[in-house]
Amino acid sequence: MVETLRKKARKSNMLRVIFSVIGAVVLLAVTKFAIFDVITGPTKLDITQDPETYKGKYVTIDAEYFLHDYIEHTTTTKRKYGGSTTSTNGYSYLVFQSVDDYEKEASIWYFYSIYLDSNREDEMAVKIDEAFEYWNDESGQVAPPQPVTVKGVWNPMDAQTEKYFRDALVNLEITETEFDKMYFYELDTKNIGGVNSLLFWVLMASAAGLLVFAAASGVGFFSDGYMKSIQKYLQKDSSVSIAAIEEDFSQAHLVEKKVWVGKKWTVYMEGNAARILPNKDLVWGYYYQRTGRHSVSEMRLFTREKKVFHIGLTENSTQEALGVYGQQQPQMVIGYSGDLEKMYNKNFPEFLNLKYNPAMADGSAGYPQL
Repeated sequence: MVETLRKKARKSNMLRVIFSVIGAVVLLAVTKFAIFDVITGPTKLDITQDPETYKGKYVTIDAEYFLHDYIEHTTTTKRKYGGSTTSTNGYSYLVFQSVDDYEKEASIWYFYSIYLDSNREDEMAVKIDEAFEYWNDESGQVAPPQPVTVKGVWNPMDAQTEKYFRDALVNLEITETEFDKMYFYELDTKNIGGVNSLLFWVLMASAAGLLVFAAASGVGFFSDGYMKSIQKYLQKDSSVSIAAIEEDFSQAHLVEKKVWVGKKWTVYMEGNAARILPNKDLVWGYYYQRTGRHSVSEMRLFTREKKVFHIGLTENSTQEALGVYGQQQPQMVIGYSGDLEKMYNKNFPEFLNLKYNPAMADGSAGYPQL
């Protein structure tokens, strides 16, 4: 018995490890494995380098001059009974960095875009005012605005964003020259790995959970945790020996390769763990099915302590098991009806008088008489 149950538990643990790891890898792939960039920290973006160098990477930059909130990003929600509401998610800002070129004795300005959440709108409005004040100052007395450290993913602009970006440059009378470089890239602070940052962290938490589950299942592969229920039962009832359970198990009726219906005990696998039920405690059994989104197909077994056990089986397999119970356990009520359920819930002593008490009283169940 022990070896049989060990093999079943190991197979279950192995499948859990495989599917958990596959699930975690899929979640990482969906987010383009961006978690590794996040863990190692963002790369410092050198604005003087070819922008293609950082394409799709998680980067950071001390953004210097915010000039214009050229795109307002909104979400419109339709109401159930008509009408709609619109909320602002964030803004795309036209930004530039100033880098001194000592050989040409001039500064080169690099223009690009940054997306920031709407909760930073007031902060950025101040930065825009500071940038123009410094830009238009001819006295040399206005200090440049303090840079804003921004972290995000460096992505090429889509066609629509690029159009708005070009329009904003035209409105500000900025054209590309030797000293004015245009980067049609946006530093996206909203998304990580191609998904919304909130969703990203939810997916990463799920992936971490799957990996922890896989590790726990891997440990279970080498432990005897699958026997915990049986060991606990033996400790609770000192009159029972493991040898007696094994003898009953060896003659038990096997159902779906995971349920052993013996004369004295029912042993079954629940995931990677073995469970045991003393048949003398069973008073009722029937098949239960629920279809739909959360479908269920199971055998339900009820005890004299009004505990219920759910064992996943097909209808045919349940009927097969119930047939064995019907032959070997005369104290059990087999099958379901609304009246039986009502009696079980409302008048349990009467329910026990249907079969359990008579069978136990005359010894027909093969157990010590009450």
